[in-house]
Amino acid sequence: MNDLSQAYLAARLAMPVARLVPAWLAAALALEFGPQAPTIAALWSARHPAAVREDGTTGIDERHEEYAELLELLLEHVGRIDSHSISIARWIALSCCGKDHLWEDLGLPERPALGALMARRFPALHAKNVHNLRWKKFFYKQLCERAEVQACRAPSCAECAEYAGCFESATA
Repeated sequence: MNDLSQAYLAARLAMPVARLVPAWLAAALALEFGPQAPTIAALWSARHPAAVREDGTTGIDERHEEYAELLELLLEHVGRIDSHSISIARWIALSCCGKDHLWEDLGLPERPALGALMARRFPALHAKNVHNLRWKKFFYKQLCERAEVQACRAPSCAECAEYAGCFESATA
């Protein structure tokens, strides 16, 4: 990370969480991640600047055709339906619209943090990922299987520097 990126992130971290993300997401991150929530919110909002409108609502769901399908997939596999789990599912579905690995687009510190979140909140879906595929790829593979589409990849994978590592090693 260069000096400008570090300065930008430091400035974002100084902002109240409620100004970085919608209130529903700020509450969900605080409950799920405690003291790490401000950092995750800052990273998420920096990666998705157009995702949050001034009034705190999100706009990705209207631009991204798979949002509703991804949200439905997550909610079908949630461990417990409550407002917190719905907020976490919305956050994940919105973050799938990002261009990097899902854990990065979520603002998480590393990929295992996403795996742990999936195991906690979406245990049935976590159990289905028997080949330990990257989560965004796995979600889109699930959507493709529902639609009976044979060739399937996540929307921004072709642009990713780690494309070969994800697709050449998968046996699913």
